[in-house]
Amino acid sequence: MKKSLFRIALVLGSIVLMASMSSCLLSLFSLIPSTKKMAVDENVPEEQSVLVTFSNRTEKGYFFMKQWNDKDITDINKNTKSNDNFKLTVPAGNTSFTFDVRYTFSNRYSSTTYPIEDIELRYNLEPGKEYQINGDARSLGFFKGHELFVEIYDVTGKKTFLKEWKLGETK
Repeated sequence: MKKSLFRIALVLGSIVLMASMSSCLLSLFSLIPSTKKMAVDENVPEEQSVLVTFSNRTEKGYFFMKQWNDKDITDINKNTKSNDNFKLTVPAGNTSFTFDVRYTFSNRYSSTTYPIEDIELRYNLEPGKEYQINGDARSLGFFKGHELFVEIYDVTGKKTFLKEWKLGETK
Protein backbone atom coordinates (compact mmCIF):
# COMPACT_ATOMS: atom_id res chain seq x y z
CA MET A 1 0.00 0.00 0.00
CA LYS A 2 2.77 2.44 0.94
CA LYS A 3 4.68 1.58 -2.24
CA SER A 4 1.67 2.26 -4.49
CA LEU A 5 0.98 5.60 -2.72
CA PHE A 6 4.63 6.52 -3.16
CA ARG A 7 4.48 5.63 -6.87
CA ILE A 8 1.29 7.65 -7.39
CA ALA A 9 2.84 10.65 -5.60
CA LEU A 10 6.01 10.26 -7.67
CA VAL A 11 4.04 10.14 -10.95
CA LEU A 12 1.87 13.14 -9.98
CA GLY A 13 4.95 15.09 -8.89
CA SER A 14 6.67 14.29 -12.18
CA ILE A 15 3.63 15.46 -14.14
CA VAL A 16 3.48 18.74 -12.20
CA LEU A 17 7.23 19.26 -12.66
CA MET A 18 7.06 18.58 -16.41
CA ALA A 19 4.06 20.90 -16.84
CA SER A 20 5.80 23.75 -15.04
CA MET A 21 8.98 23.22 -17.03
CA SER A 22 7.10 23.17 -20.34
CA SER A 23 5.41 26.50 -19.54
CA CYS A 24 8.84 27.97 -18.74
CA LEU A 25 10.18 26.67 -22.04
CA LEU A 26 7.19 28.10 -23.91
CA SER A 27 7.76 31.52 -22.34
CA LEU A 28 11.45 31.34 -23.30
CA PHE A 29 10.50 30.49 -26.89
CA SER A 30 8.23 33.55 -27.01
CA LEU A 31 11.33 35.72 -26.48
CA ILE A 32 12.96 34.41 -29.66
CA PRO A 33 12.07 36.69 -32.57
CA SER A 34 10.65 35.25 -35.75
CA THR A 35 10.42 36.72 -39.23
CA LYS A 36 7.11 37.12 -41.03
CA LYS A 37 7.40 37.21 -44.84
CA MET A 38 5.05 38.52 -47.51
CA ALA A 39 5.27 39.23 -51.23
CA VAL A 40 2.80 42.04 -51.89
CA ASP A 41 2.65 41.51 -55.67
CA GLU A 42 3.45 38.01 -56.94
CA ASN A 43 3.39 39.14 -60.60
CA VAL A 44 6.50 41.37 -60.40
CA PRO A 45 9.75 39.78 -61.66
CA GLU A 46 12.52 39.36 -59.09
CA GLU A 47 14.86 41.82 -60.85
CA GLN A 48 12.21 44.54 -60.43
CA SER A 49 11.57 43.74 -56.77
CA VAL A 50 12.94 45.06 -53.52
CA LEU A 51 13.23 43.38 -50.13
CA VAL A 52 12.22 45.62 -47.21
CA THR A 53 12.74 44.46 -43.62
CA PHE A 54 10.89 46.17 -40.79
CA SER A 55 13.10 45.52 -37.77
CA ASN A 56 11.14 45.45 -34.51
CA ARG A 57 12.58 46.10 -31.06
CA THR A 58 10.34 46.92 -28.14
CA GLU A 59 12.26 49.96 -26.88
CA LYS A 60 13.22 51.24 -30.35
CA GLY A 61 9.82 50.82 -31.97
CA TYR A 62 7.74 47.95 -33.22
CA PHE A 63 5.49 48.10 -36.22
CA PHE A 64 1.93 47.04 -37.00
CA MET A 65 1.69 46.95 -40.77
CA LYS A 66 -1.45 48.33 -42.42
CA GLN A 67 -0.93 49.14 -46.10
CA TRP A 68 1.51 49.08 -48.96
CA ASN A 69 0.52 51.54 -51.72
CA ASP A 70 -3.08 51.55 -50.36
CA LYS A 71 -3.25 47.73 -50.46
CA ASP A 72 -4.22 46.05 -47.16
CA ILE A 73 -1.32 43.99 -45.74
CA THR A 74 -2.60 43.55 -42.17
CA ASP A 75 -2.48 39.73 -42.51
CA ILE A 76 1.26 39.85 -41.80
CA ASN A 77 0.52 41.00 -38.22
CA LYS A 78 -1.25 37.76 -37.22
CA ASN A 79 0.35 36.00 -34.24
CA THR A 80 3.28 38.40 -34.02
CA LYS A 81 5.26 39.54 -31.00
CA SER A 82 6.86 42.93 -30.46
CA ASN A 83 10.29 41.58 -31.44
CA ASP A 84 9.22 39.85 -34.68
CA ASN A 85 10.53 41.22 -37.97
CA PHE A 86 8.62 41.70 -41.22
CA LYS A 87 10.21 41.02 -44.63
CA LEU A 88 8.18 42.41 -47.50
CA THR A 89 8.99 41.84 -51.15
CA VAL A 90 7.61 44.81 -53.06
CA PRO A 91 7.98 46.24 -56.58
CA ALA A 92 10.69 48.89 -56.94
CA GLY A 93 9.77 52.54 -57.42
CA ASN A 94 7.83 55.10 -55.42
CA THR A 95 6.49 53.18 -52.47
CA SER A 96 4.21 54.01 -49.59
CA PHE A 97 3.90 52.04 -46.34
CA THR A 98 1.25 52.84 -43.75
CA PHE A 99 1.70 51.45 -40.24
CA ASP A 100 1.31 52.05 -36.53
CA VAL A 101 4.44 52.10 -34.41
CA ARG A 102 4.80 51.68 -30.65
CA TYR A 103 7.74 52.55 -28.41
CA THR A 104 7.83 50.95 -24.95
CA PHE A 105 10.11 52.21 -22.19
CA SER A 106 10.51 50.12 -19.04
CA ASN A 107 12.23 50.36 -15.71
CA ARG A 108 12.15 48.15 -12.64
CA TYR A 109 8.70 49.28 -11.61
CA SER A 110 6.68 50.06 -14.70
CA SER A 111 6.56 50.36 -18.46
CA THR A 112 5.01 53.00 -20.67
CA THR A 113 4.05 52.53 -24.30
CA TYR A 114 3.77 55.44 -26.73
CA PRO A 115 1.62 54.55 -29.75
CA ILE A 116 1.81 56.57 -32.95
CA GLU A 117 -0.84 55.63 -35.48
CA ASP A 118 -1.31 55.89 -39.22
CA ILE A 119 2.26 56.77 -40.13
CA GLU A 120 2.84 56.95 -43.87
CA LEU A 121 6.39 56.47 -45.07
CA ARG A 122 7.13 57.25 -48.71
CA TYR A 123 10.40 56.41 -50.42
CA ASN A 124 11.67 55.64 -53.92
CA LEU A 125 13.05 52.08 -53.71
CA GLU A 126 15.66 51.00 -56.26
CA PRO A 127 15.32 47.59 -57.96
CA GLY A 128 17.50 44.76 -56.68
CA LYS A 129 18.30 46.48 -53.39
CA GLU A 130 17.53 45.50 -49.82
CA TYR A 131 16.28 48.01 -47.28
CA GLN A 132 15.82 47.97 -43.52
CA ILE A 133 13.37 50.17 -41.63
CA ASN A 134 13.92 50.70 -37.90
CA GLY A 135 12.43 52.74 -35.16
CA ASP A 136 14.72 54.80 -32.97
CA ALA A 137 14.30 56.63 -29.67
CA ARG A 138 16.86 59.23 -28.64
CA SER A 139 17.05 60.55 -25.12
CA LEU A 140 16.47 64.27 -24.58
CA GLY A 141 18.21 64.04 -21.20
CA PHE A 142 17.46 62.72 -17.74
CA PHE A 143 13.68 62.95 -17.07
CA LYS A 144 13.17 64.98 -20.25
CA GLY A 145 11.79 62.24 -22.51
CA HIS A 146 12.73 60.92 -25.94
CA GLU A 147 12.54 61.90 -29.60
CA LEU A 148 10.91 59.15 -31.67
CA PHE A 149 12.08 58.38 -35.22
CA VAL A 150 11.71 55.92 -38.08
CA GLU A 151 14.83 55.37 -40.19
CA ILE A 152 15.54 53.68 -43.51
CA TYR A 153 18.84 52.02 -44.44
CA ASP A 154 20.20 50.47 -47.61
CA VAL A 155 21.52 47.07 -46.46
CA THR A 156 22.43 45.67 -49.90
CA GLY A 157 26.19 45.61 -49.31
CA LYS A 158 26.81 47.31 -46.03
CA LYS A 159 24.34 49.17 -43.84
CA THR A 160 24.06 52.73 -45.18
CA PHE A 161 21.79 55.31 -43.53
CA LEU A 162 19.45 56.96 -46.07
CA LYS A 163 16.79 59.03 -44.29
CA GLU A 164 14.89 59.51 -41.04
CA TRP A 165 11.45 60.80 -40.15
CA LYS A 166 10.82 62.38 -36.74
CA LEU A 167 7.47 61.19 -35.40
CA GLY A 168 7.27 63.05 -32.11
CA GLU A 169 8.53 63.29 -28.54
CA THR A 170 7.69 61.77 -25.17
CA LYS A 171 7.55 63.78 -21.96
